[in-house]
Amino acid sequence: MMTPATAIHHYDIVIVGGGIAGIAIAELLSRRTDLRIKVIDHAAQLGAGTSSKLEGWFHAGALYSGNDDAQTFMNCVNGIEDLINYYSHYFVCRCNMVLKERRPDLFVPAVNCQEGGWFNAAPVFYILPNQNSPDIKLSRFKNDVVLWEIQRQRVLNRIEAAFGPQHNWLQGGQCRAPSYAQIEDYRDDGCSLLDTSGLLDGLCEEYDKAFGLHSSYEVLKSPDVSMNTATIMRDLVAGAIARGVDFETKVTIENLIIDQFGPTRVKSVLCRNRDGRVHHLKARLFVFAVGSDFKGLLQRLNLRVRLKMIKSAMVVASPALAPINFARMSIRDKFHFNHFVHRTDGCGSCQYSVVANSGFSQDDANIEQDVADVDALLEQAEMYFGKKELYSRKLYSYDCVKTEFISEEEEKRRYSYWIELNKDSNYISVLPGKFSFFPTVAYQTYVKVRELLEVAEVSGCKKYVPNQENEQAAKDLVAVHYPLKILGDKG
Repeated sequence: MMTPATAIHHYDIVIVGGGIAGIAIAELLSRRTDLRIKVIDHAAQLGAGTSSKLEGWFHAGALYSGNDDAQTFMNCVNGIEDLINYYSHYFVCRCNMVLKERRPDLFVPAVNCQEGGWFNAAPVFYILPNQNSPDIKLSRFKNDVVLWEIQRQRVLNRIEAAFGPQHNWLQGGQCRAPSYAQIEDYRDDGCSLLDTSGLLDGLCEEYDKAFGLHSSYEVLKSPDVSMNTATIMRDLVAGAIARGVDFETKVTIENLIIDQFGPTRVKSVLCRNRDGRVHHLKARLFVFAVGSDFKGLLQRLNLRVRLKMIKSAMVVASPALAPINFARMSIRDKFHFNHFVHRTDGCGSCQYSVVANSGFSQDDANIEQDVADVDALLEQAEMYFGKKELYSRKLYSYDCVKTEFISEEEEKRRYSYWIELNKDSNYISVLPGKFSFFPTVAYQTYVKVRELLEVAEVSGCKKYVPNQENEQAAKDLVAVHYPLKILGDKG
């Protein structure tokens, strides 16, 4: 029997992985270079893994503003700079995070409220407990009051320094985030972003009642917002298609052909497409953005990094439990809770909630642990919304599996992005850490690609021009936000 022929293809760049990292890298590279680019993914649709299963939370840094280590907070802040500089002027009316004049000659990041945009204008409110709240009142540790006050003040100072009237984000015609020194050196007792509307009073009172307590709270109106992950990925894919990027899904890698002599180099990738045909992909440069699949590639690619696979429980409630986005900060993980509201259609008439907390378990945890994680999340939701309100909804739970790299301090979870480059090799490895980092990950990878391949930047079109054919192709290629999928709405 004759062996079937193997098709051989050559590109400048082959990107392995079609989540937000692979998609964003392909789009920016196609926009700023003339490189021939191929993107392959093993799933039936792009962004079907972690990229579609998160809460849909665009992090401007508030959640990480209380950490001792400011790295993740600064990455979030710098990500907004990259987003506005490289996307808001290109994806006009789509990337609706822009600079707005807060007062004469003071510009800050803000969301334009418009239909079909990447971001929703409704902010994320942060609940900051006080010493009479359950977090502190019921603690067995006497120094928790002191520790929380230190963390609380750090939160307010960093947020005020970055997004208050202290820093003008428009400088020299470009968006410029504050520096690390500007943020860390700022000290003040006040914060202009504290909210006094009483919007969350009722929910906080219900929560306190569950513990037989009554307390007051500060509420921070943060620059965080909810985002439409599928819309972002679709627009990036449509833009990349318009610039000639070839996307292919349901591709299984059969083998990586590694040069065994000298520095580790990928000679080619053997893969099988959805029709079962074997293809031989060669490229000047390979980009691996494979998320959880890195676990099996570390040794093959000689990557000296430690990865960790964790999963978080998510609960979807339809209709929505509340009309606002909020998150509770606490010195104890058991009190953390997040609530996000999303639309199932373009008119906002039908909404659903995604709730989560800071709980996580190993990816290989048993089913008993999985159920326990969901039960703990439901118990927290009961305290805020009441059993009757919670269980009158359609409720679904699912796991969101995330891949993180481990910092030198093993006890710390590292959310920040990771880009590994060996100048003697022909591949780059990328892990975004959070969806919110996609602008920075794409740009930093672009810089490294230009360095490796010595390619010039091209002067392309100044903004993305929608095309019905490309938009439909992108819609077919990109997975919907996972909660919409389990609610039966195709998006």
